[in-house]
Amino acid sequence: MGHIRGMKLGLIVTAIGLAGIASMVLARATNPIESAMLFNEVLKHIRDDYVDEVDLDKLMTGAIRGMLNTLDPHSQYLTPKQYEDLMVSTHGSFGGLGIEIDIRNGWLTVIAPIEGTPAYRAGIRGGDRIVKIEGRSTRGITMTEAVQKLRGPKGTKVTITIQREGEPELIDYTITRDIIKIKSVPFSTMIDGDIGYVRIAAFSDDTADELREALAKLRNQGMKKLIIDLRRNTGGLLSQAIEVSEQFVKPGQVIVSTKGRRREQNRIYRAGPRAKGGDYPLVVLVDNQSASASEIVAGAIQDLDRGLVVGLSTFGKGTVQSVMRLSGGGALKLTTAKYYTPSGRNINKDEEGSEESAIIRSDVSDSNHVYYTIGGRKVYGGGGIKPDIKIEPEEMPKIASRLAREGLIFEYAVHYVATHKDVGPDFGEDPGLITDFKSFIKDKEFEFTDAEFEDGKDFLLIMLRSEIARKIWGDEAAYEISIEGDSQLQKVIDIMEKANTLSDLFALAATYSDESQKN
Repeated sequence: MGHIRGMKLGLIVTAIGLAGIASMVLARATNPIESAMLFNEVLKHIRDDYVDEVDLDKLMTGAIRGMLNTLDPHSQYLTPKQYEDLMVSTHGSFGGLGIEIDIRNGWLTVIAPIEGTPAYRAGIRGGDRIVKIEGRSTRGITMTEAVQKLRGPKGTKVTITIQREGEPELIDYTITRDIIKIKSVPFSTMIDGDIGYVRIAAFSDDTADELREALAKLRNQGMKKLIIDLRRNTGGLLSQAIEVSEQFVKPGQVIVSTKGRRREQNRIYRAGPRAKGGDYPLVVLVDNQSASASEIVAGAIQDLDRGLVVGLSTFGKGTVQSVMRLSGGGALKLTTAKYYTPSGRNINKDEEGSEESAIIRSDVSDSNHVYYTIGGRKVYGGGGIKPDIKIEPEEMPKIASRLAREGLIFEYAVHYVATHKDVGPDFGEDPGLITDFKSFIKDKEFEFTDAEFEDGKDFLLIMLRSEIARKIWGDEAAYEISIEGDSQLQKVIDIMEKANTLSDLFALAATYSDESQKN
């Protein structure tokens, strides 16, 4: 009896610990103690009366997630494994082999080795099938299982068995794991003489340093204008968004501010004394997947009139998540504040509250509400960052989309590299390439019409050349080719070629309708 009483007390204490989150969820309860008692009562009935015996740990995890689901999409309970993955994504390093992998046709397949890593040095190639790990078949393996088997402490070894097209026998590789750094600035280059281009893929620990290095390289190559590509960049560390912005704005300028319920969440972040400033033409290219830290950088560049934002309206994920470690190794990722641009725009794209939501939105901003940049240009609220110049991407032909989805672009690149031993940089000029590819997909019983293939031919050729170049020379070579077929980027380049100064750039933007900002 004493044991049961102790268990009840423990459940009540646990529930009270959760009540700080749950008090808004259990709207009919008048205070946290009543909420905890109600929670405990329901839990007791499930434990004692449910038709099957239940796992209390799973119940508690479900209860926590249920509470968080009433808040917003970004407040989450993280299991110990999910917390570890979050740390990898934000800190950008882990012990492993250095390969990008996917499941293709039921087999674990190497998409590409990361340059300079153990897998790259060992000679692993894109398209290699990993058919065994430590002698055990990978047939039917999940991505989660594969990552767990391939990652490990630096200095430990793992043996993988490779099946490679063109090789009659399986090949065993025993590779020593090392710390793998994930580059958040994977590519930079000069375009058309004096235009620099930098791709920022994420905001992790080393983003600002990687950007600094890329900009120094481009300046040495004669850069006078710059395009920062933040498309598909879903964000990352606030500190890195600030450090990236500092490389373009003046010391003391406001980059972003945060506002929350607790006083310590209300903060203004200014550029520090090492901020570089600059007045050369600058464009930040964004799309509807650019979020969080990407929106902070874009909003600061726009509001401080340091450059133009071009592309599509960004995602509108302008909230601060605080990560709180919990007992048992998990963590609580809880939204604690919202981001605001220097002009005062709320970056977050809020939704109206409902009866099911514990938080009723009281600050849903008007998409037509006008704010002003430091120089007096109009910008608009409504969540997300609206571009100064709206540029839609060219729609991928359906045949190209289908071929990519079914992995046939990738498969052909693997086949091409296996059957062409001495490929030169002019391989893409071979008219037989696209003809050979057409025969290849026919042999794979891919259904299409000649008219469909003709319509998508130019797009397909860029995709093929890029994927083949990746297999032979690496990601940078693939990026160089993909730029040629990037219609959105090509239109930005056209704009940049007309602007010799920042004033020229703003004058060009003024020729576009206000609708670019409103949409």
